[in-house]
Amino acid sequence: MKSLALVLLLLVATPSFARTVTLSWTASTAADVAGYRVYQTTTSGVYTYGAATAVGSTVPGTTTFQVTGLPNTGPIYFVVTAYDTSGLESGPSNQIVGAVTPPAPVGLSVTGP
Repeated sequence: MKSLALVLLLLVATPSFARTVTLSWTASTAADVAGYRVYQTTTSGVYTYGAATAVGSTVPGTTTFQVTGLPNTGPIYFVVTAYDTSGLESGPSNQIVGAVTPPAPVGLSVTGP
């Protein structure tokens, strides 16, 4: 079996106010890439790989993915893998952390003259 190499030089998270993170990466140079899988976790470095646990997949040539519906607390970590036409999956990209907008403070009051 041939191994699938994935070279992801850049994986960037761009948070927005709608609780959506847009990930982007450098495409694999392997000729038989069938797509990419995006994984997320709330515990750094703890991922379970496989199509059933991916939060999303893309098609060849696509190097961005939007993750929506993220929780309002704590960091969210992401990696991307490539998979080939035989179903073999590469190792993960570098891990990045998606910034999470903290909730607004409550109970704030101002007193004074």
